[in-house]
Amino acid sequence: MRNRISCSAQKLSQLEPEMVESVVGGHVYKLGTQYLAENRVRVLDSDEGQINSEVDGTYGVYSQTIRLKSGTLTTKCSCPASEQPFCRHCVAVLLKNFHSQSPEEVVVKPVQKSVHEAVKEAATEIASYKSADTSKVSSSSVDFKFHEIGAFVDWIQGVMEALAKDAPLPNLPDLPPGAVRSWTEVIQDLRVRYQGCDKERIEAKTELGDCKNRIATLTQDLEKSTNEAKEYKVKYAEIRNELDRCQVMLEGHAVLVKERDRYADQMNGLRGELLRKGAELDALADSIKQVSGALQAATYTSSSIGL
Repeated sequence: MRNRISCSAQKLSQLEPEMVESVVGGHVYKLGTQYLAENRVRVLDSDEGQINSEVDGTYGVYSQTIRLKSGTLTTKCSCPASEQPFCRHCVAVLLKNFHSQSPEEVVVKPVQKSVHEAVKEAATEIASYKSADTSKVSSSSVDFKFHEIGAFVDWIQGVMEALAKDAPLPNLPDLPPGAVRSWTEVIQDLRVRYQGCDKERIEAKTELGDCKNRIATLTQDLEKSTNEAKEYKVKYAEIRNELDRCQVMLEGHAVLVKERDRYADQMNGLRGELLRKGAELDALADSIKQVSGALQAATYTSSSIGL
């Protein structure tokens, strides 16, 4: 499939994802983004004017040649898709080229597809095969008969009904090996993969619930610890106040001890003074006794002379 469109960019690296999406539309752009996220794109060589690449499609490897010259963007892809103005494979190549030229690393997140979207994509590609020029498609890529297509259409209707009811898919139709049978196998594989993803989603949801419960328990423990810490803080304040009071009492006791020592010193001084005064009084008493004895002797002498 070859297309040409007018383009305002002068270099292929200037084709930003928003520009590409505005040209091809949301659905084709989403498919191209999915192909890029699944690492299906291989750029063989590229410059600002031309890109040669390969993309792993649903049923084979497709080659692309993309040129930008004189304001005209020319895209060519070996796929039989009828997407306009160019296919999802060229979208994926342009996105990869833009990201590889960007100075900052760009991470493209995979687009999660439901089984309905995957079936719709497969049906779109099947339709593109039917509408493509069969003379341009090799027998190795498309090898089927119309009765096989009829069996496939009947089966796919049962698939859509089963998907709507979330029931198991109907049994695969009895088809010979080939493209049509590969379509049924791909759809069945998508269903199995979807169920596996759904199981993982349920497990992740259960694990998330467990994590929430653990967080709630940890939150309660944290609140309990916080309340205990507040209680300990109040007790610490009380003990601190008691210590301050005891410190004041100790300081008062030290003052009393100093005052007691001062009084003791004074008492010792007074005791010494009293002892000294006592000695003086004893000496004075002795002197008085001597004087008294002398007076008595003198009185006796005088009396004796008078007689």
